[in-house]
Amino acid sequence: MAWIESHQSLSRHRKTLKTAGRLSVDRHKLIGHLHELWWWALDNVGVDGKLTDMTPFEIGLAAQWDGDHDEFVRALIDGGFIDDHGGCLALHDWYDYAGKLIERRLEERERSRRRRQQAKKKANKKQEETQKTTKKQPTVDQRSTVGTVPNRTVPNQTIDSKDNVAKKFDDDSIPMRLALHLKREILSQDPNTRVPDDLTNWATEADRMMRLDKRDPQEAANLMTWAQNDHFWRANILSMGKFRKQYDKLKRQATAPPQTRQVVGVNGETAAERLLREEIERERAEADIIDIAWSEGG
Repeated sequence: MAWIESHQSLSRHRKTLKTAGRLSVDRHKLIGHLHELWWWALDNVGVDGKLTDMTPFEIGLAAQWDGDHDEFVRALIDGGFIDDHGGCLALHDWYDYAGKLIERRLEERERSRRRRQQAKKKANKKQEETQKTTKKQPTVDQRSTVGTVPNRTVPNQTIDSKDNVAKKFDDDSIPMRLALHLKREILSQDPNTRVPDDLTNWATEADRMMRLDKRDPQEAANLMTWAQNDHFWRANILSMGKFRKQYDKLKRQATAPPQTRQVVGVNGETAAERLLREEIERERAEADIIDIAWSEGG
């Protein structure tokens, strides 16, 4: 489990106070958005911390900032949380705080890849030796091994697994049509939303949704349209995987009586918002605890 410290000085650090004042927000709210940005960067930014080709809108989305994204990025630059190297933005001192952790992760991935390669070579070599031994046996002895494949190492094609190679779908196939439909609905709300050009993975997810989850494709298409016209779900359903995961919640809310769809709780959130918040909290509780360290002179 990886740990990165988050000093109590961050709450009253001059950079925090300056940035919060620039944005006219409570410093505790700012700290929350900073941590959202750092958590996102751990999985999406290199050891140098460069936010290559990222627009202020994308940086604001990564930080879950709900205000003006341009103003948010300018404030982080003025406050010293983001460095501007002639138009190339980078997280301040990212290597010192998280770069080493990212390097260790990359090294471990490379070691795992080499271990898998070595294991595969050994398995293939053993299979070849077994086949050679079988060929040398008399015909009468080969009968007991006919039809068998010793030490089979290829994925079991009867098991649906995300590790298997993605299937190829024709444009007029139902899974691909569902993927195209979701893409069109998302872009109809915001043409600048980042969606993949290659929809093979989305189509694969749609295929699993129909075969494994037993979903009706027409119902699924209607739910996609409904979700992208709902002010809450349109911001949270931006992929086929997320749509499949939230399918039951979407269906319950879409078919609920109008007066019960947006019932606001005591803390001002709707039922849908509460369900999504609780799910996010559960996922974070199971993930690594990540804190970001900021020293007084950072």
